[in-house]
Amino acid sequence: MKKLITILSILIAAIAAKTEACDFCILSQGISPLETLKGAGIRINERYTNMESVYKGAEEVTNPGAKEEYWTTEITGFYGITEDAMLLTVIPYKKTKVDGHLHVHEDGEVELESVKGGASGLGDIAVLGRYTFFKTHTIDTTTSIAGIAGIKFPTGKTDTKTDDGMEYLDSHLQLGTGSTDFLLGLSMSHAVQRLSLSANLLGAITTEGKAGDTKHQYGNTLNYDITAKYRVHPAVFAPLSTQLFFSLGLNGELREREKGNGTELVNSGGHTIYLTPGVQVVVAPHWVLELSYQHPVYHNLYGTQLAEDYKVNGAVTYLF
Repeated sequence: MKKLITILSILIAAIAAKTEACDFCILSQGISPLETLKGAGIRINERYTNMESVYKGAEEVTNPGAKEEYWTTEITGFYGITEDAMLLTVIPYKKTKVDGHLHVHEDGEVELESVKGGASGLGDIAVLGRYTFFKTHTIDTTTSIAGIAGIKFPTGKTDTKTDDGMEYLDSHLQLGTGSTDFLLGLSMSHAVQRLSLSANLLGAITTEGKAGDTKHQYGNTLNYDITAKYRVHPAVFAPLSTQLFFSLGLNGELREREKGNGTELVNSGGHTIYLTPGVQVVVAPHWVLELSYQHPVYHNLYGTQLAEDYKVNGAVTYLF
Protein backbone atom coordinates (compact mmCIF):
# COMPACT_ATOMS: atom_id res chain seq x y z
CA MET A 1 0.00 0.00 0.00
CA LYS A 2 2.71 2.50 1.00
CA LYS A 3 4.76 1.68 -2.09
CA LEU A 4 1.71 2.08 -4.32
CA ILE A 5 0.82 5.47 -2.82
CA THR A 6 4.42 6.66 -3.12
CA ILE A 7 4.81 5.50 -6.74
CA LEU A 8 1.54 7.09 -7.84
CA SER A 9 2.30 10.35 -6.01
CA ILE A 10 5.69 10.56 -7.70
CA LEU A 11 4.09 9.78 -11.07
CA ILE A 12 1.50 12.53 -10.65
CA ALA A 13 4.14 15.03 -9.55
CA ALA A 14 6.37 14.14 -12.47
CA ILE A 15 3.58 14.58 -15.02
CA ALA A 16 1.94 17.64 -13.48
CA ALA A 17 5.04 19.17 -11.60
CA LYS A 18 -10.01 15.07 -8.80
CA THR A 19 -12.90 12.39 -8.38
CA GLU A 20 -15.34 11.67 -5.66
CA ALA A 21 -13.67 11.47 -2.29
CA CYS A 22 -14.37 10.06 1.12
CA ASP A 23 -16.41 12.57 3.12
CA PHE A 24 -13.82 13.04 5.85
CA CYS A 25 -10.78 13.26 3.56
CA ILE A 26 -10.85 15.52 0.54
CA LEU A 27 -13.41 16.88 -1.91
CA SER A 28 -15.51 16.03 -4.92
CA GLN A 29 -14.95 16.86 -8.55
CA GLY A 30 -18.09 16.00 -10.50
CA ILE A 31 -18.89 13.94 -13.57
CA SER A 32 -16.58 15.69 -16.06
CA PRO A 33 -14.50 18.53 -14.60
CA LEU A 34 -12.51 19.34 -17.73
CA GLU A 35 -15.69 19.93 -19.69
CA THR A 36 -17.58 22.01 -17.10
CA LEU A 37 -14.92 24.01 -15.26
CA LYS A 38 -13.89 26.60 -17.81
CA GLY A 39 -13.51 30.36 -17.55
CA ALA A 40 -14.96 31.42 -14.21
CA GLY A 41 -17.92 30.33 -12.14
CA ILE A 42 -19.38 28.88 -8.96
CA ARG A 43 -20.26 25.24 -8.30
CA ILE A 44 -22.44 24.05 -5.41
CA ASN A 45 -22.23 20.33 -4.69
CA GLU A 46 -24.37 18.43 -2.19
CA ARG A 47 -23.30 14.95 -1.11
CA TYR A 48 -25.03 12.49 1.22
CA THR A 49 -23.35 9.34 2.55
CA ASN A 50 -25.08 6.55 4.49
CA MET A 51 -23.02 4.03 6.49
CA GLU A 52 -24.81 1.02 8.01
CA SER A 53 -22.78 -1.96 6.74
CA VAL A 54 -19.89 -3.61 8.61
CA TYR A 55 -17.00 -5.29 6.80
CA LYS A 56 -14.13 -7.41 8.04
CA GLY A 57 -11.72 -7.23 5.15
CA ALA A 58 -13.82 -8.09 2.08
CA GLU A 59 -16.46 -10.00 4.07
CA GLU A 60 -19.65 -8.36 5.29
CA VAL A 61 -20.47 -9.21 8.90
CA THR A 62 -23.49 -8.52 11.10
CA ASN A 63 -23.94 -4.92 12.17
CA PRO A 64 -25.06 -4.71 15.82
CA GLY A 65 -26.87 -1.44 15.01
CA ALA A 66 -24.26 1.25 14.34
CA LYS A 67 -25.08 4.02 11.87
CA GLU A 68 -23.37 7.15 10.59
CA GLU A 69 -24.60 9.80 8.14
CA TYR A 70 -22.76 12.61 6.38
CA TRP A 71 -24.10 15.66 4.57
CA THR A 72 -21.50 17.80 2.80
CA THR A 73 -22.22 21.03 0.92
CA GLU A 74 -19.24 22.27 -1.10
CA ILE A 75 -19.08 25.73 -2.64
CA THR A 76 -16.35 25.87 -5.27
CA GLY A 77 -15.28 29.13 -6.86
CA PHE A 78 -13.06 28.84 -9.94
CA TYR A 79 -11.33 31.43 -12.08
CA GLY A 80 -9.36 30.94 -15.27
CA ILE A 81 -6.18 32.96 -14.96
CA THR A 82 -5.23 32.00 -18.51
CA GLU A 83 -6.78 29.65 -21.05
CA ASP A 84 -4.89 26.73 -19.49
CA ALA A 85 -4.42 27.76 -15.83
CA MET A 86 -7.19 27.86 -13.26
CA LEU A 87 -7.43 28.68 -9.55
CA LEU A 88 -10.06 26.91 -7.41
CA THR A 89 -11.21 27.42 -3.82
CA VAL A 90 -13.41 24.81 -2.15
CA ILE A 91 -15.40 25.76 0.96
CA PRO A 92 -17.26 22.83 2.58
CA TYR A 93 -20.12 22.99 5.06
CA LYS A 94 -20.57 19.65 6.82
CA LYS A 95 -23.19 17.93 8.93
CA THR A 96 -22.39 14.60 10.57
CA LYS A 97 -24.51 12.28 12.68
CA VAL A 98 -23.88 9.07 14.62
CA ASP A 99 -26.56 6.81 16.10
CA GLY A 100 -24.70 3.94 17.72
CA HIS A 101 -20.92 3.54 17.62
CA LEU A 102 -19.22 0.35 16.38
CA HIS A 103 -16.65 -0.82 18.92
CA VAL A 104 -14.22 -3.53 17.81
CA HIS A 105 -12.48 -5.57 20.49
CA GLU A 106 -8.90 -6.83 20.12
CA ASP A 107 -10.20 -10.33 19.30
CA GLY A 108 -12.27 -8.89 16.42
CA GLU A 109 -15.65 -9.16 18.15
CA VAL A 110 -17.93 -6.18 17.48
CA GLU A 111 -20.13 -4.44 20.01
CA LEU A 112 -22.60 -1.55 19.83
CA GLU A 113 -21.87 1.44 22.04
CA SER A 114 -24.80 3.74 22.80
CA VAL A 115 -23.34 6.91 21.32
CA LYS A 116 -25.41 9.67 19.76
CA GLY A 117 -24.29 13.00 18.41
CA GLY A 118 -23.19 15.02 15.46
CA ALA A 119 -21.61 18.21 14.27
CA SER A 120 -22.41 20.91 11.73
CA GLY A 121 -20.41 23.84 10.43
CA LEU A 122 -17.44 24.83 8.31
CA GLY A 123 -15.11 22.03 7.20
CA ASP A 124 -11.54 22.19 5.90
CA ILE A 125 -11.05 24.73 3.08
CA ALA A 126 -8.90 23.73 0.10
CA VAL A 127 -7.15 25.91 -2.47
CA LEU A 128 -6.01 24.29 -5.72
CA GLY A 129 -4.40 25.18 -9.01
CA ARG A 130 -5.12 23.32 -12.24
CA TYR A 131 -3.03 23.52 -15.40
CA THR A 132 -3.94 21.92 -18.72
CA PHE A 133 -0.57 20.97 -20.17
CA PHE A 134 -1.82 18.92 -23.11
CA LYS A 135 -4.70 19.73 -25.43
CA THR A 136 -5.44 18.64 -28.98
CA HIS A 137 -8.44 19.02 -31.29
CA THR A 138 -9.45 17.33 -34.55
CA ILE A 139 -12.71 17.48 -36.47
CA ASP A 140 -14.24 14.67 -34.37
CA THR A 141 -12.14 14.43 -31.20
CA THR A 142 -10.88 16.52 -28.28
CA THR A 143 -8.23 15.35 -25.79
CA SER A 144 -7.10 17.21 -22.65
CA ILE A 145 -4.79 16.38 -19.76
CA ALA A 146 -4.49 18.59 -16.68
CA GLY A 147 -2.42 18.50 -13.51
CA ILE A 148 -3.78 19.62 -10.12
CA ALA A 149 -1.93 20.68 -6.97
CA GLY A 150 -3.27 22.21 -3.80
CA ILE A 151 -3.39 22.52 -0.03
CA LYS A 152 -6.19 21.67 2.40
CA PHE A 153 -6.17 23.88 5.49
CA PRO A 154 -7.30 22.91 9.02
CA THR A 155 -10.28 25.29 9.24
CA GLY A 156 -12.87 22.82 10.56
CA LYS A 157 -13.50 22.24 14.28
CA THR A 158 -12.15 19.04 15.82
CA ASP A 159 -13.48 19.24 19.39
CA THR A 160 -17.21 18.43 19.08
CA LYS A 161 -18.54 16.08 21.78
CA THR A 162 -21.36 13.53 21.89
CA ASP A 163 -24.88 14.62 22.84
CA ASP A 164 -24.31 13.67 26.49
CA GLY A 165 -21.06 15.69 26.58
CA MET A 166 -19.14 12.72 27.99
CA GLU A 167 -16.65 12.17 25.16
CA TYR A 168 -15.38 13.58 21.89
CA LEU A 169 -16.87 12.38 18.65
CA ASP A 170 -14.85 9.99 16.51
CA SER A 171 -12.36 11.70 14.18
CA HIS A 172 -14.48 10.93 11.08
CA LEU A 173 -17.45 12.72 12.63
CA GLN A 174 -15.54 15.91 13.36
CA LEU A 175 -15.89 18.83 10.94
CA GLY A 176 -12.16 19.01 10.19
CA THR A 177 -9.01 16.93 10.36
CA GLY A 178 -6.85 19.46 12.22
CA SER A 179 -4.09 18.91 9.65
CA THR A 180 -2.62 20.71 6.67
CA ASP A 181 -2.66 18.24 3.77
CA PHE A 182 -1.14 18.41 0.30
CA LEU A 183 -3.10 17.44 -2.81
CA LEU A 184 -1.79 16.20 -6.15
CA GLY A 185 -3.95 15.15 -9.06
CA LEU A 186 -4.20 14.30 -12.72
CA SER A 187 -7.31 14.67 -14.89
CA MET A 188 -7.73 13.36 -18.44
CA SER A 189 -10.58 13.66 -20.96
CA HIS A 190 -11.08 12.28 -24.47
CA ALA A 191 -14.23 13.10 -26.44
CA VAL A 192 -15.30 11.46 -29.72
CA GLN A 193 -18.45 13.02 -31.15
CA ARG A 194 -21.26 12.11 -28.68
CA LEU A 195 -19.10 9.97 -26.35
CA SER A 196 -16.48 11.17 -23.89
CA LEU A 197 -14.19 9.29 -21.52
CA SER A 198 -12.59 10.85 -18.45
CA ALA A 199 -10.10 9.49 -15.92
CA ASN A 200 -9.00 11.22 -12.72
CA LEU A 201 -6.54 10.71 -9.88
CA LEU A 202 -6.41 12.72 -6.67
CA GLY A 203 -3.86 11.90 -3.99
CA ALA A 204 -3.51 13.44 -0.53
CA ILE A 205 -0.31 13.48 1.51
CA THR A 206 -1.45 14.02 5.08
CA THR A 207 0.16 15.49 8.18
CA GLU A 208 -0.68 15.06 11.85
CA GLY A 209 -3.82 16.75 13.13
CA LYS A 210 -6.12 16.08 16.04
CA ALA A 211 -9.53 14.77 17.05
CA GLY A 212 -10.70 16.02 20.42
CA ASP A 213 -7.77 15.72 22.80
CA THR A 214 -6.02 13.04 20.70
CA LYS A 215 -3.37 13.51 18.04
CA HIS A 216 -4.70 11.98 14.86
CA GLN A 217 -3.33 11.49 11.36
CA TYR A 218 -5.32 10.20 8.41
CA GLY A 219 -3.49 7.84 6.10
CA ASN A 220 -2.37 9.00 2.67
CA THR A 221 -5.22 8.58 0.19
CA LEU A 222 -5.66 7.99 -3.51
CA ASN A 223 -9.05 8.55 -5.13
CA TYR A 224 -9.57 7.60 -8.76
CA ASP A 225 -12.30 7.24 -11.34
CA ILE A 226 -12.98 6.41 -14.97
CA THR A 227 -16.26 7.62 -16.45
CA ALA A 228 -17.99 7.30 -19.82
CA LYS A 229 -20.48 10.02 -20.75
CA TYR A 230 -22.85 9.93 -23.74
CA ARG A 231 -24.75 12.88 -25.20
CA VAL A 232 -28.34 11.74 -25.57
CA HIS A 233 -29.62 15.07 -26.90
CA PRO A 234 -29.07 16.72 -29.30
CA ALA A 235 -27.79 14.19 -31.83
CA VAL A 236 -25.78 16.92 -33.55
CA PHE A 237 -23.86 19.27 -31.26
CA ALA A 238 -25.15 22.85 -31.12
CA PRO A 239 -23.26 25.21 -28.77
CA LEU A 240 -26.32 27.15 -27.56
CA SER A 241 -28.78 24.26 -27.25
CA THR A 242 -29.65 22.39 -24.04
CA GLN A 243 -27.68 19.14 -23.83
CA LEU A 244 -28.55 15.95 -21.96
CA PHE A 245 -25.89 13.39 -20.98
CA PHE A 246 -25.98 9.99 -19.29
CA SER A 247 -22.83 8.73 -17.56
CA LEU A 248 -21.52 5.52 -16.03
CA GLY A 249 -18.31 5.28 -14.08
CA LEU A 250 -16.19 3.39 -11.56
CA ASN A 251 -14.88 5.34 -8.57
CA GLY A 252 -12.32 4.09 -6.09
CA GLU A 253 -10.99 5.17 -2.68
CA LEU A 254 -7.65 3.76 -1.50
CA ARG A 255 -6.63 4.76 2.04
CA GLU A 256 -3.69 3.90 4.25
CA ARG A 257 -4.24 3.18 7.93
CA GLU A 258 -4.68 6.11 10.30
CA LYS A 259 -2.70 6.89 13.44
CA GLY A 260 -3.85 7.93 16.90
CA ASN A 261 -1.20 9.44 19.19
CA GLY A 262 1.42 7.97 16.85
CA THR A 263 0.02 4.41 17.01
CA GLU A 264 -1.33 2.80 13.86
CA LEU A 265 -5.06 2.10 14.06
CA VAL A 266 -5.72 -1.48 12.96
CA ASN A 267 -9.36 -0.90 12.04
CA SER A 268 -8.85 1.91 9.54
CA GLY A 269 -7.98 2.33 5.87
CA GLY A 270 -8.70 0.05 2.95
CA HIS A 271 -10.11 0.03 -0.56
CA THR A 272 -13.65 0.68 -1.81
CA ILE A 273 -14.92 0.71 -5.41
CA TYR A 274 -18.25 2.23 -6.48
CA LEU A 275 -20.38 1.87 -9.60
CA THR A 276 -21.61 5.37 -10.43
CA PRO A 277 -24.44 6.11 -12.87
CA GLY A 278 -25.30 9.76 -13.44
CA VAL A 279 -27.13 12.34 -15.50
CA GLN A 280 -25.98 15.80 -16.56
CA VAL A 281 -27.87 18.68 -18.17
CA VAL A 282 -26.06 21.63 -19.76
CA VAL A 283 -28.32 24.66 -20.17
CA ALA A 284 -26.21 26.94 -22.35
CA PRO A 285 -24.57 29.27 -21.85
CA HIS A 286 -24.45 29.44 -18.03
CA TRP A 287 -25.88 26.40 -16.20
CA VAL A 288 -24.71 22.83 -15.64
CA LEU A 289 -26.85 20.46 -13.53
CA GLU A 290 -25.81 16.96 -12.51
CA LEU A 291 -26.91 14.08 -10.31
CA SER A 292 -25.08 10.81 -9.58
CA TYR A 293 -25.48 7.78 -7.36
CA GLN A 294 -22.55 5.75 -5.99
CA HIS A 295 -23.16 2.12 -5.06
CA PRO A 296 -20.24 0.18 -3.55
CA VAL A 297 -19.46 -3.00 -5.49
CA TYR A 298 -16.24 -3.89 -3.65
CA HIS A 299 -15.02 -3.42 -0.07
CA ASN A 300 -11.65 -4.58 1.23
CA LEU A 301 -11.18 -2.76 4.53
CA TYR A 302 -8.38 -3.21 7.02
CA GLY A 303 -9.61 -4.84 10.21
CA THR A 304 -13.34 -4.44 10.92
CA GLN A 305 -15.07 -1.20 10.05
CA LEU A 306 -18.36 0.53 9.36
CA ALA A 307 -18.64 0.94 5.58
CA GLU A 308 -20.58 3.01 3.05
CA ASP A 309 -23.94 1.70 1.81
CA TYR A 310 -24.34 4.40 -0.83
CA LYS A 311 -23.64 8.02 -1.76
CA VAL A 312 -25.80 10.51 -3.63
CA ASN A 313 -24.32 13.62 -5.28
CA GLY A 314 -26.07 16.61 -6.81
CA ALA A 315 -24.43 19.74 -8.20
CA VAL A 316 -25.28 23.05 -9.85
CA THR A 317 -22.63 25.03 -11.72
CA TYR A 318 -23.03 28.61 -12.91
CA LEU A 319 -20.55 29.79 -15.54
CA PHE A 320 -19.93 33.54 -15.70
